[in-house]
Amino acid sequence: MSTIKKSFIIFFCLIAIQIVKAQDAPYSIGFIPASIEEGDIAFPIYEKWHLSGQADFQLVTQGAYTNGNPFAYTQRVVVRPWLIYSGFKNIKLWLGYAHNQKYAVEEAGNYETLENRLIVMGTFSQDMPKGSIFEQVRFETKFFDDRNGVPQTIPRLRARFGVNHFLRQTKEKPLFLAPNIGYYTELMLKFASKDYAEEHFDLFRLSVYYTAGITPNIHFLAGIIGQMQLRANGNQFDVYYGPMVSVKYSIKPKERETFDSVDGGAD
Repeated sequence: MSTIKKSFIIFFCLIAIQIVKAQDAPYSIGFIPASIEEGDIAFPIYEKWHLSGQADFQLVTQGAYTNGNPFAYTQRVVVRPWLIYSGFKNIKLWLGYAHNQKYAVEEAGNYETLENRLIVMGTFSQDMPKGSIFEQVRFETKFFDDRNGVPQTIPRLRARFGVNHFLRQTKEKPLFLAPNIGYYTELMLKFASKDYAEEHFDLFRLSVYYTAGITPNIHFLAGIIGQMQLRANGNQFDVYYGPMVSVKYSIKPKERETFDSVDGGAD
């Protein structure tokens, strides 16, 4: 077993122990490798009104409880357009829609469904001498049919805290521009009907990544993701872990891209 997997297992087991202590029902834990690949395009809309847009395209693959290949199955394909307002100092407001096509992965208990999301998000960032920190709150409503074909509408609240460390550039002509080391933690709560899921806890996620520019218009992210998610049955935790890669093209050149809003994760 790899050192990374051992570290995730130990970390998430500690979290699970704390959660389970507060509950009466028995829980089980399964570990699933996964990968997230994302491509984004950012573009101005009307600069006088501080309006811009972004289109995200995401592919999530996964293994299963007994399959250690994070690319074995396609879990979902996502198309997500955003409208962004940046007229406030240090604050960005996002309005988005996500089209999630999820596929069946029988070995992991996943069923096929089409999920749509309406999203409102706000990000508050603070510049530091050699980096930045940010806090993000996202409210989204998920619309989908469950495994029994029953339509479900589930509001979900997400809170994220992240840090970016700006790395020094000592070479006159560096290979990558404005590199960063970033990490964030994220907690999600769901508010479903009792017949679908009784628990409000949805998942806890963390990620560590390296970001940099290839050109002033093209930036990339490479890192690892880990999350613990409670299934709707209320007694099964799934721990997803694996690589995350993202590439972003901005029509308007940027000196630095920190990927504060990247939506890396599996479910």
